[in-house]
Amino acid sequence: MATPTLRAIAQLPSVEELVLVGKPGPLSVLEGLPFAQHQIAYKPRSRSPELLSRRGVAAELRRRHLDAIVLLPNSLSTGLIAWLSRIPRRIGYVKNGRGLLLTDAIAIRTTLERPNADGSLTSRTSINWSRQPAIDYYLHLAEQLGASSSDRRMELAVRETDRVEAERLLDRVGFDRTRKLILINNASGSSPARLWPQEYAVQLAKRLAESGHQVLFHAGPADRQVSLAYATAANHSAVQSMGVAEQLPLGLSRGLIAAADLLVTTDSGPRHIGVALNKRVLTMFGPTDTAPTRTYNVPEIALETQQSCRPCGKDICPLQHHKCLRDLGPDTLVKAIATLLADSPLSLQPSTTTSAA
Repeated sequence: MATPTLRAIAQLPSVEELVLVGKPGPLSVLEGLPFAQHQIAYKPRSRSPELLSRRGVAAELRRRHLDAIVLLPNSLSTGLIAWLSRIPRRIGYVKNGRGLLLTDAIAIRTTLERPNADGSLTSRTSINWSRQPAIDYYLHLAEQLGASSSDRRMELAVRETDRVEAERLLDRVGFDRTRKLILINNASGSSPARLWPQEYAVQLAKRLAESGHQVLFHAGPADRQVSLAYATAANHSAVQSMGVAEQLPLGLSRGLIAAADLLVTTDSGPRHIGVALNKRVLTMFGPTDTAPTRTYNVPEIALETQQSCRPCGKDICPLQHHKCLRDLGPDTLVKAIATLLADSPLSLQPSTTTSAA
């Protein structure tokens, strides 16, 4: 969700070089973007000569004699890296006791003054930036450099190698590229509470396949076996898993999401890739709040249930009922998918399985 901020800074006439500093995983997502050509990857406690530690990255930044650094993370450690790098201008939010390490310490709560439409006294609006969508939260930092915050679109690049790998996998599972492709991602990293019930995922895939669509279950290295199990349980030639690939690099995910007509996903990494690639996205929100990760690209449909206990933000349901996602039955998703794929209507006959009360 940082790409609008990075693009806004890169477009400043005064910026000759933009260097991105971060951990290898997030930096790899940005491969191919014109403003992400210069990167420094690090791991806080790295002892490898191939990957810088915190002290190592501070020394590298100091060697480059940069003019300013914008800290998107709120951690004390990133503030310390900026201070040790001796960069003259250090911009970031005042959080976690790092205010003295910054030259431009941005308050979380600010008051904006705007003149009224009739030219009368200025109206004041109080803003708590920590409660704003992450995109706006980051862009406010870019504004301190004089960058514009008007373009809030996320973006990612798909390399030619990504497209080739995606085409190879689609050919391998026997999919016809002239037919609709729906990608289902029911992964959540280390948060089981964000998973849609497995039986729902299988039921949805079968109904989509029976409506003439091709369904591919997304898979990363950590959830390959689960993805394969979904496809096996669906028992339909038009339902397959990308888990059949020998390797599951990020580029393959980018290529497949770019090739899909629709992405159905939990609130996890593939969702952000889909939005940034301007795909039609249907996102299921369980324990997480929709507001902090609001997006401004092609409108996505965000599905959530009205539970008194959500959003709890927990990795495991404290009440053990998981109703925030269990109450989002396949029927609800079929109707939402029909809205997103209006040019390819689906059967809206109710399934025999009902959501838990």
